Amino acid sequence: MKNTVLGILFLAMVGYQANAQVSQDVENNGMQIFTKVKEPEKATGSPFYEKDFVWGKVIDNDTRQVEMLMRYNAVEDIVVLRPNPQSEEEYVLPKKRSITYNFGDYTYFIDGLKTTKGYNESFFAKFYDGEKSKFVGQPVADITPAKVASTGYQQDKPAHMKVEMVYYISVDGKPFQEVRLKEKDLEDLFDSEKMEDYFDDKKIKTEDDVIAMLKFYDSK
Repeated sequence: MKNTVLGILFLAMVGYQANAQVSQDVENNGMQIFTKVKEPEKATGSPFYEKDFVWGKVIDNDTRQVEMLMRYNAVEDIVVLRPNPQSEEEYVLPKKRSITYNFGDYTYFIDGLKTTKGYNESFFAKFYDGEKSKFVGQPVADITPAKVASTGYQQDKPAHMKVEMVYYISVDGKPFQEVRLKEKDLEDLFDSEKMEDYFDDKKIKTEDDVIAMLKFYDSK
């Protein structure tokens, strides 16, 4: 099913959108949207990175924005939208670099990144964008294929989906390097005595720890 104007998507939001001016802006922007094709029911697990839909902001060209429920589907590489919180009808927007999705702790954007392993174009989650360093993630789907029973005593096993975040960091304009959230991986990014002292004093285990580390590096 195809809707030709982005504003049609937000008609379902009447009564739920607090900012009438934002709604009017979105109705007039003329972008296209497409309803999402449902995932096959036979697979176990989930194609989504987020456990459930969360409130976020769809932002167009850093100006127009609308709040709604959303989450990222790593199998199809799309952000799925639910503009009406009392309906399960879902939509997706075209893959445009001008459209971003702010989830609070991170913002999904689509772009091509130069990594140490080559060029990678996809949706990425931006965690930190500093003057000298950048920190992004890419939710990657690990799909175990379905398995047909080999004997009459066994049962068929459906495909299974699992999504995990793969992290990348760029320092001093260098290509993005894939890292684990471990001191050993992160220490190799820097050639600085001050950062050696930082790792001696700090433990890094979470995304927030990495952001604090990069803020410290950018401040020096």
